[in-house]
Amino acid sequence: MQSEDPTHDHTPQPGSISRRQFLRTAVVGSLSFTALAACGRAPAAAEPTAAATAGAPTAPAVSSGAKISIPLFTTENDPNTLDFYKRTIASFQQQHPDIDVVVTLYQDETQVQYLTTAFQTGTDLGIFAPPPAFIAQWAREGNLLSLDPLIQKIGANDFLKGTRVAVDGKDYAMPFQSNASALWVRKDLIEAEGLKLPTTYEDYLAIAKTFHGKDGMVGVSTGVGTVPQLTLQYFSPFIYQSGWDYFDKQGNLTFDKPEVLEAVKRFSELLKYASPGLYNATYPDILNTFIAGRSPLGTFPGRLGVNLAAKAPDIAAKTTVVPIPAGPFQTGNLFFGGIQHYVVSSKTAHPDEALAFLEYLTTGERSLDFAMTVPGHLLPPLESVRKLVPAYKSDFMSKYGDWVTTLLALAPNAQSPALSMGSVNNKQYEKISNVCPWGSQIWGSSQIDGTLFQEILINGKDPEAAWTAASAQLKTATEKWKQDNPTWKPVA
Repeated sequence: MQSEDPTHDHTPQPGSISRRQFLRTAVVGSLSFTALAACGRAPAAAEPTAAATAGAPTAPAVSSGAKISIPLFTTENDPNTLDFYKRTIASFQQQHPDIDVVVTLYQDETQVQYLTTAFQTGTDLGIFAPPPAFIAQWAREGNLLSLDPLIQKIGANDFLKGTRVAVDGKDYAMPFQSNASALWVRKDLIEAEGLKLPTTYEDYLAIAKTFHGKDGMVGVSTGVGTVPQLTLQYFSPFIYQSGWDYFDKQGNLTFDKPEVLEAVKRFSELLKYASPGLYNATYPDILNTFIAGRSPLGTFPGRLGVNLAAKAPDIAAKTTVVPIPAGPFQTGNLFFGGIQHYVVSSKTAHPDEALAFLEYLTTGERSLDFAMTVPGHLLPPLESVRKLVPAYKSDFMSKYGDWVTTLLALAPNAQSPALSMGSVNNKQYEKISNVCPWGSQIWGSSQIDGTLFQEILINGKDPEAAWTAASAQLKTATEKWKQDNPTWKPVA
């Protein structure tokens, strides 16, 4: 469980940082969590005290005195989340004293390279958090264990739609997060200009236009770039609210529909009122622009609120979060959802013990406690746990519980084109779990959509010409994958 304190008060401390910033200068930090005293409690913000750095993956050392070591690789490095890992491992060790769990941190920006190298070098990855677009590929390559027994034990109906990853009839991933990317708004600033909270794209654009260049501000903190899935996250509301997705349920290209071109134009127009530096953005760039008070609008999941409350409480008191109004179809009702998973390496030295710890880590009251280490961001993917979030007691919830409940309400209609392919099609919406198996080719290291918007915004290319070229690239990548995998059939 997360804490022996009945109030569960784990509000992030001032100065908390995003998980992507924590190891900005390190490729990876490794820390071994040893058992705590049975009645003791970890510090409220447990940070690694001796994080080693490495240029390439190497197998973590077995902890002193432990017979078995399970590696756990994660990008979740918020101090409260590390504290949760420490206490959960200690609790698990009370039942399994011969098992140690070694936690290794890596960054989103280097995640794909790190894991790919680990596969090549034979590193024991144990339990790890992969980029969602690569799960299907790595499962087919034999790198992952099936998690069917765990999914069946929990019950398939308890999972929020679109969070499971089925590949050739088997589940390979256990979700631990299902959030929604939303629009954070400075109420004080827009009210001073006589503007209202945005409920249409036109409202959204008008606010960005009004403030861009005013007192050194940028109109909106959103962006595109080459970081895997970054453009996918910020463009998805626009394509969904055009009535389409990148592909239909059968994997046929729908990005080339005329309504998608209009979505491209809408997003491109909005991006004119972002900082040019955000045309090659990282996630911290977008988050920090809003927290610094440089924009009245910011698009981000709940981590923005947690960091805002810690770093700029005066701005937090004047901020609200609302759905993103990005187009004419189900305006403000369809969004990108950041869904994160744990998977288990098929090459791990101790698969049974790894599966046992994964179940312990992600089920029961620990699922709720983990979610509330970063309230509103690490939203739980299990329906049975989601219903417990509004009543959770903490200082953060007492001050900003309306943020969390808003984001919680948005999550059921938040999805990723990589995991819910074809959920929006021809102005029809049905959220499904349907993996796009070529996602790693188009949203991984090669960012076709990111390049599309950079061509428009940086190189001045005509939007229709850039969209036409991107559509052709997406079609080519898709057809090649299908030719190489002729027996593939979509789940849907």
